Amino acid sequence: MKLSPSDIQSFTLAQFNTYDLKGLEINEEIALKSLNKDFTKEINDLNRESTKKARHLHFKVKGTVPNDYAEKRLKLDNEKSIIYGIRNMGANPELPFINLIPNFEITSKEIALSLYENIKEEFKAFSPLYLSFHTSNIINADFFGSIYMVAKTEHVKEKNPWPMEDKLSFSPIHDDSYYDWYQKEYEQFHKEVPALRERVTLNSKETMAYSLSQGLLKFIEINGERIGLIAAEKSQFLGHSGLYFNEIFISKEWKGKGIAKAIQRKFIQSFVQDLDYIWGTIDSANLPSYRTAQTNGRRPIRYEAFINLK
Repeated sequence: MKLSPSDIQSFTLAQFNTYDLKGLEINEEIALKSLNKDFTKEINDLNRESTKKARHLHFKVKGTVPNDYAEKRLKLDNEKSIIYGIRNMGANPELPFINLIPNFEITSKEIALSLYENIKEEFKAFSPLYLSFHTSNIINADFFGSIYMVAKTEHVKEKNPWPMEDKLSFSPIHDDSYYDWYQKEYEQFHKEVPALRERVTLNSKETMAYSLSQGLLKFIEINGERIGLIAAEKSQFLGHSGLYFNEIFISKEWKGKGIAKAIQRKFIQSFVQDLDYIWGTIDSANLPSYRTAQTNGRRPIRYEAFINLK
């Protein structure tokens, strides 16, 4: 698949429009440049021969070849195109879906399904369960996956401390010995809430290692008792400096006490001095995390919409 600079620009602008940025003071030129870079890298990475072969070997879908994992482009007319490809929710072989990247806005379930009619024969071997695409607002999708939650850092810092913040402390993690504890806690969480097993997943050791390398992986303690861990990383938001939350995990006995919002705000107050934005993606089914982010001033600005195909 070859894309000209004007093609890439059209997809980049359409992706920019999947963000509701009112009130965030985002520089559009900087944002478009960042999206252009990320979009180009993503497509190139997915279409690399080694990537296609690795995915084919990993998922082992009968009747497929490595090139079936390529990102492809369909021209609908002289102006409208979509880039599409097979993905798997949570890297689960049993949860395949087709990801759509249009250079225009998909505003309804019906439009998405009409686009699928053009490409569905290519995916028979995969038996995809869903279509997926991003939108800046809630539409008539069957369900939503990740939701981008964003706030300006200064607005979070301006909030008054929450109850119990004075009792909270963060202790440094120096190596990966924490991971066994983290993994066991997640296994217990999935036993108690099996519906979230595929949607709210354990972070890989590699993901957490990046937070560790930046000094932003900490145990959470109250009066010396370990109650969870928090992981963040410095990650740009649309080309602007930002802090991205990878994880805020609280042990079972401390859940439901309203402490998550205090942890998040105090972490930002303690470790973020000069970054412009606080952001992260939260699964729509993870209501406690959604409410915590919202309470601290982060708002939903982008939705991952899913349409059922079965």
